[in-house]
Amino acid sequence: MNRQTDTNRGWLPWLAAIAICGFLSEPPLARANSTTLSPATSATPSYTELAQATNVESTETIEQLKAEIAAEKRRTDKLADKLNKLEQKQAAATAPTPAPGLSAVQIGRGKEVTPGITTGLQPADIYSKGFFVKTEDNRFSIFVNGLIQTRFTAFKPNSVSQFGSGDRYENTFDLYLGRLAFSGNVFDQDTKYFFQIQGSTAGNSSGISMLDWFAARTVSPYLTIQTGRSWIPYTYEYYDNPGNYLFPDLSAAEYGFLLQRAIGVEAYGQAGQLGYGLGVYNSVPALDAGGQESINGKLAYVGNLYYNILEPYGWIESDPGLEGAKRPELTWWVSGMYNPVDYSSEFENELSGDRTYGATSSLNFRYKYFTFQGSGYYRRTLQTGKNPSYDSWGYGEQAGLYIIPAKWELAERISGVWWGEPEIPATGDNQLVWFDGPTNFSYHRITEYSLGLNYYLHGHNAKVQLAYSYLAGMGFPSRSGFGANRLWLQSQLMF
Repeated sequence: MNRQTDTNRGWLPWLAAIAICGFLSEPPLARANSTTLSPATSATPSYTELAQATNVESTETIEQLKAEIAAEKRRTDKLADKLNKLEQKQAAATAPTPAPGLSAVQIGRGKEVTPGITTGLQPADIYSKGFFVKTEDNRFSIFVNGLIQTRFTAFKPNSVSQFGSGDRYENTFDLYLGRLAFSGNVFDQDTKYFFQIQGSTAGNSSGISMLDWFAARTVSPYLTIQTGRSWIPYTYEYYDNPGNYLFPDLSAAEYGFLLQRAIGVEAYGQAGQLGYGLGVYNSVPALDAGGQESINGKLAYVGNLYYNILEPYGWIESDPGLEGAKRPELTWWVSGMYNPVDYSSEFENELSGDRTYGATSSLNFRYKYFTFQGSGYYRRTLQTGKNPSYDSWGYGEQAGLYIIPAKWELAERISGVWWGEPEIPATGDNQLVWFDGPTNFSYHRITEYSLGLNYYLHGHNAKVQLAYSYLAGMGFPSRSGFGANRLWLQSQLMF
């Protein structure tokens, strides 16, 4: 053998071994394909083609798993949302019933209360009966509400010069009420606060003042304790919200007999259809009297009861709902008071130093598109010094009927006042529009006859009210007659 033959002979075992190893290492699928393919397609798939097939299969599996995970997440989110709603329903069902002084928000006099804890709000919400910010657990919240009333008044008195009055014909625009209220809860849902500021040009004035500022703690549905400056649960109409009035303003009797705001302590609650309120306050001034402290060292006391004989009439004088009241609503309201007078009033025929006892009652009814309120007022005045005591009386009735549901409403009102003695201070001021009667001379009685027409754009939140009143009076001591014509046109925005 030559050297080359020996060399070839030396490589042959290695080549054979490599061939055998290659066959053994070939994928089974490749071996199978190599024995079954036809001569025209007998080429074995390359490793590149096999790798691509494997990558496609892996990609499909990953995408499928991602889709399944996304579907499972959506299902979990739905279950979590359902659980959250069930928990909120359970919490609402077991939460204490709000006492009458802490329920739905209303702006102005009356049920000027915190909106309460609103559940089910989405993160994107910023308005629910007021613009709000709150924590997720509802332990802290702040709501912002507003009321804007712009009023035009035309007023013409008759036969008042015989009493030395200088009242004259008037045409005037006023921002009658401009209010901004802040309310909410702190630390828990039962500890609430409310404060409100007001601006008005009525009476040829301007400026902003603190109107209300109080805190309240609800102990149970039967008891809420409140401290601070707030409206008083004495007469129904004043306790109600001015944004929900049937007419642009209070009746003549309300102006003559109401107890407005004062600083003090209140306790109130509700058991079934019966609600109550008790309060101890500083001397309560009339709406036209300044001051708020008890300068004579005597406190005022007020007690109130109301009972829902049928469905609750609520804290709204007129209901602009499209369907009206589906079931008859009937509520009876009664109150009593003792109030030592520290500040003289033309509106209420009082002098500083007087002591007054009084009572008021209202029966409020609503059904379908008709609403009615009837009220009576009594006050006994123990005059300052050795002057004799005397009795005064008042009454009021008003009714409304929607001629086009939720849009147009007709209204009528008759209200009257009888003073027992002529105590109205001779200040020489002109009230200009006679809310309750003339203020620059004493009169024996006044009667208000009013007709109204209301147009609702968005319920009480946006409306226009037109009212004409004729006020007929009789003076002291000659019993001579006098009168006045008054026209109010008022627009309102409340949020």
